[in-house]
Amino acid sequence: MTNKVYTVTDLGPGDGGKGGVVHKISTLTRAHTIVKGGGAQGSHGVCTSKGENFAFSQWGCGTFEGTRTHLSPRFIASPEGLLNEAAVLHYQYGVNDAFDLLTVDQRVLCATPYHGSASRLKEMARGNNPRGTIGTGVGEAYRYLQQFPELAIRASDLSRPDLKNLLAAVREQLCRDLAPIIQGEFLPGDREEAGNEISLLNDDAFLDFIVKRFQDLFQRAKIVDCDYLQREILSRDGVVIMENSHGVLTDHFHGFHPHTSAIRTLPCFTHAMLKEAGYGGQIVNIGVTRAYQIRHGAGPMPTADPQLAESLLPGSHKDENRYQGKVRVGPLDFVLLRYAIEVCGGPTAFDGLAVTWFDQIQTHGAWHICKRYAGTADRTYFSPTGEIKVRHGVDDEQLEYQKALGMQLLNCQPEITTHEVSAAVGRDELYSLCAGVCQGELGVPVRLVSFGPTERDKICK
Repeated sequence: MTNKVYTVTDLGPGDGGKGGVVHKISTLTRAHTIVKGGGAQGSHGVCTSKGENFAFSQWGCGTFEGTRTHLSPRFIASPEGLLNEAAVLHYQYGVNDAFDLLTVDQRVLCATPYHGSASRLKEMARGNNPRGTIGTGVGEAYRYLQQFPELAIRASDLSRPDLKNLLAAVREQLCRDLAPIIQGEFLPGDREEAGNEISLLNDDAFLDFIVKRFQDLFQRAKIVDCDYLQREILSRDGVVIMENSHGVLTDHFHGFHPHTSAIRTLPCFTHAMLKEAGYGGQIVNIGVTRAYQIRHGAGPMPTADPQLAESLLPGSHKDENRYQGKVRVGPLDFVLLRYAIEVCGGPTAFDGLAVTWFDQIQTHGAWHICKRYAGTADRTYFSPTGEIKVRHGVDDEQLEYQKALGMQLLNCQPEITTHEVSAAVGRDELYSLCAGVCQGELGVPVRLVSFGPTERDKICK
């Protein structure tokens, strides 16, 4: 039987470096399967010592090592994205048939291109007041599942003879809901792109194209029954890695509304899935953070510092785009990290931390960190010691509270501490600095520090 399961959780708003961490664990443990949860939002970047450099969206980050991928019922897939990703893996990376390494739970929810168009049109309609979205339609598909469950397309539906009618019904409902946006105004720079999206919504030839692509996926993907995880994966000897998308600070009910995902991103949901599958073995919970704060898109980020972007970002991140928005960086925010850890159940909820991109800190020559804020007098949202209070709830009142908390964070002033980092210092000493500071502030031991892009640059202790 599987004797160990690793869960990997981003403790920020995403972009923490989960891809490289999953790849490292995969190579270190020779994991046989990576189980995906969350959404096909991209991108979990992997750089290997063999020279591959790819951002995985729906395949697991151990694919280059031959590790299998299972899309769990907690995953929202993009059929079009799956076909495209398989083509890139084949033609650019020599993964002859990525689908041989993939299984898809029949309950997996499918995001259609129409959901993607809706997401992008809604973001363009917000003009200069973005919520922040990746624009793939994952969140829209999940929201529509809640509102119109009869319009949900699951992996098992890809073979339905009335698939075209179902996709047309999805399109019609989206068009009805988007009517005020379609008839409204867009920023001048968005008008052409918005027009293209609207044209696709009304293009019957595009509908036929989507139907064919969805049917093609059904022919290529191995869609499995609900007991497959328990029967075929967790029953195998070895290691499984649970690779989840997004981050704790984008969790729908604990992130800072409205700058959140539609889905839940906490590790407790992964644990629940494992329990449901009858797994009773060892679970190793790893939290991931960059060595500096990062946020790709709108939302509160108290330590944001534009002056640090030039030295911390080159070569380490994707560019700004219309939907996610601007990439911001700043000193590592231990206040937000403590909040994220507390949301997940406190320091005992994690067996270790993985701290990524410490090589950027060494290149910069200084490690700037924030241990506390000024401006935390409101006891509704902050403790007497200035910690962010955690409120639990899954209703509109919770969302309003989280929105107000986000507004509070906009008015906080970070107090910055700096550790000088010499370029001549060895990795062991840097590891000790990182581990000592992080464990002292967070109460969780550091188990991995990344000093470069490949698995060989990630040191485990």
